[in-house]
Amino acid sequence: MSTLADRKRNLGRVPVKWIVLAAYVLLVLVSRWVTSADRQPKPELAHAIELAQVGPAGAAGALPIVVLPSLPARGEQDWRRTFLDGRSAGLGPVYAVRWPTAHHRSRASMGDDALAADLLLALETRFGKGRFHLVGEGMGGAVALSLAHRHPGRVATLTFVSAPGAQEYTLLGNAVANKFVYFFHHIPFVLFDVATPHFGLADRLPYNRGYSGVFFDSDLSDAKSMLRAWNGPALLVHGKSDWIAPVDAARYSVKLMPQARLLELEGGHGEEVAAAAAPQVAEFIVAAEAGKAAGRAAPVAATEPYPDLVVSDGARFWILILIIILCTFVAEDPTCLAAGLLAAEGIIGFWWAALACTVGIFIGDMALYSLGRWLGRGALRRAPLKWIVKEHEIDRMAGWFGSPRGMLVIVSSRFIPASRVPTFVTAGILRLGLPRLSLLLFTAALVWTPLLMLLGSTLGPPFMEQFPRYKQYAAWIVIGLFALIWIVTHWIVPAMTWRGRREIVMKVRGLMQPSLWPGWLLYLPVRLGIVLLSLRHRRLTAFASANPALGRIGGFIGDSKSLLLRPFQRDSRCCPTLALSLEDTQEERIKEAAAFAACHGFPVVFKPEVAEDGAGLRFVHTQEQLERLVRGAQEDFLLQKFIPGFEFEVVWRRNPGKDDGRIMALLHKHDVTVRGDGEQTLEELIWLDEVAVSRANLFLRCHARDLNRVIPAGQKVILNLTGSYGHGARCRHRADLTTVELEAAVTQFAKRFPGLHFARFDLRATSMEDLKAGRFIVTEVGGCCHVSSLLRDESLRFSRSYAAVWGQLKACLEAGAYNLRQKVRPVPVEELMARWSQARGRHDEFAVSEEL
Repeated sequence: MSTLADRKRNLGRVPVKWIVLAAYVLLVLVSRWVTSADRQPKPELAHAIELAQVGPAGAAGALPIVVLPSLPARGEQDWRRTFLDGRSAGLGPVYAVRWPTAHHRSRASMGDDALAADLLLALETRFGKGRFHLVGEGMGGAVALSLAHRHPGRVATLTFVSAPGAQEYTLLGNAVANKFVYFFHHIPFVLFDVATPHFGLADRLPYNRGYSGVFFDSDLSDAKSMLRAWNGPALLVHGKSDWIAPVDAARYSVKLMPQARLLELEGGHGEEVAAAAAPQVAEFIVAAEAGKAAGRAAPVAATEPYPDLVVSDGARFWILILIIILCTFVAEDPTCLAAGLLAAEGIIGFWWAALACTVGIFIGDMALYSLGRWLGRGALRRAPLKWIVKEHEIDRMAGWFGSPRGMLVIVSSRFIPASRVPTFVTAGILRLGLPRLSLLLFTAALVWTPLLMLLGSTLGPPFMEQFPRYKQYAAWIVIGLFALIWIVTHWIVPAMTWRGRREIVMKVRGLMQPSLWPGWLLYLPVRLGIVLLSLRHRRLTAFASANPALGRIGGFIGDSKSLLLRPFQRDSRCCPTLALSLEDTQEERIKEAAAFAACHGFPVVFKPEVAEDGAGLRFVHTQEQLERLVRGAQEDFLLQKFIPGFEFEVVWRRNPGKDDGRIMALLHKHDVTVRGDGEQTLEELIWLDEVAVSRANLFLRCHARDLNRVIPAGQKVILNLTGSYGHGARCRHRADLTTVELEAAVTQFAKRFPGLHFARFDLRATSMEDLKAGRFIVTEVGGCCHVSSLLRDESLRFSRSYAAVWGQLKACLEAGAYNLRQKVRPVPVEELMARWSQARGRHDEFAVSEEL
């Protein structure tokens, strides 16, 4: 049994970021479980619109007045008050409305149509089939309009206080464009709700998922037709300086409803003007009760055209300009398209909108440049920049920017979606000249913006004519448009250039060839197989007992490399290795490393003690490099003599309880090479080569410093920097190389450790003939569950590869189960997971070409 000290030591091996991540995920799961009861479907809450009478009972026989507050609801505080309190002389009873709060998750939509239907149910419960007056504040006015449109016989009068009016005067003035903006506004609240352990507290904040959902669900595309269809008395109260719902919206609503009266007051939005208008609203309703409030004489014919829109001017114009600029920070291209549609509808001038888009885009570009300049290269190692700009791309772009075409690259990125952020941030990191760069960026934006706006103004109006028929699918339309943009930017646009077509070849092969799939996906069945076979043997860590006393965890992922090689060090076929610990002083480590290099010569192989698939490996060519790496080491490491020749991978097993041994699989790790022609750069050669193109991104990353170098004619460049698949080597199953001599030599080597039952050896041999004759050098040893890389051999059938790997897993588990029956100490789960996480929690996943 492991002691408390052992458990603390195992916990110390786990990277801190993994511990934090695990704790965070656990808190999120607990939070979701705690709040799950409140979020179960509750039909009674889905329609929980409450009514409460405020003030005195009102005049006898007068119709009730229902005041609809603005959406979204702002918490629980004192909702039983309205701006008509104390103004009920001659009026009927006044009722305040309380909208469903944000934590009523059973509600499918907070849109005005859905709320209008629920409000009618609540009103019928209270008043029966009688009539009533509706007073809507803000977005409450949209609900009132929807209810009046569907049930005009039930609504006596309509009063709008700071209501939004027609769609053209809300935000960007277009339902689709607004949906884009509201989508980006809604997503952070959704992510916060889903991925934050708030334990239900977020549901009671004034700004939460329910708040943002109101805007995302809102749809005012039918507001214009509803306003024109209303024939009853109407009063509009609006602030002259309202920047949320501009007064132009109210003026246009009066054009649609000629019988309506517009009351423009000094002030802004909502309660500020509502309190001042209370007497006039009461007077209007009393007049309507007495039959003195005029309605429209006759309905408007459906064929009659809408009146011209009120062109934005004054404060509304500058507010719209500001909105366009801000929206470019969220989504540049959709904002330009929407601005083109606004210009086509006459809401704003074309060139004013183009200038606003250009200014917004230019500010965003310069912000990215400043971000790179101020934070520097070090920021690329931290989120979120490390997700957008890869550090190895800096060297490649530096070569571009240093050439005469450098500025052309920056300008052209404006016209290539998905390339702007990395290009502008890199320009800042490289500190390119600001005056010239600013001029080029502004010019590029000024050229690109009118083109997109012209596209929006040409195609937008026909699309908007069809949109009302499909508005119930607006969310899916937004998602579909994003998917279409992604397809266009990642597949169609790249296909227009030669390099883009080669990138598509790489992507298609990455999807169609299972051997090129990412490791987490390719090896997922293998990891599930380990768990299932372990459970079959009734011990979750049974596989780790296959090699008792070989390392702490039987040679599993995360075991020390030097510890696994130690039993074989006396064999001449084991690669000379020097293990250095951080427990020694830095000067001692430098001295021992220098002595090792002097004994075996350069280059020397530098490896971390705990790593997988070549992570952290470096080739050391000089004494200066060696000293720099030793001084900068943050973990235990080892040095090995460099062994030239071919690299192979051998999986070997011994039957439990028997003195035998055989090779289960043998793979050859092929180098991937390109040959220069004296004209093409290394990057161009990589894209040209039919083999290298399959993993071009990896090779570009590894050789970032040399991509712009023209390779001399006839010179061969090896792209994979090591024999690991993770560094680009190709894996080939070579059963023809397994000979009696080789099998005997491997078995003899393996029996240097009596308790070894399952292992994977990395071998180096100077030729195929030497390998067949059993002459090789072992550079690494892997123990339990180190299956072969057959899955990375594209020449094998996928089913055959998995069958072979499954057979290796069974051999490992059988040996582990046998040893457990012989009373071998089982490996604790916590120790196994600690060492595995230590190996997997690395950031230096690949080797890079070293500067000599």
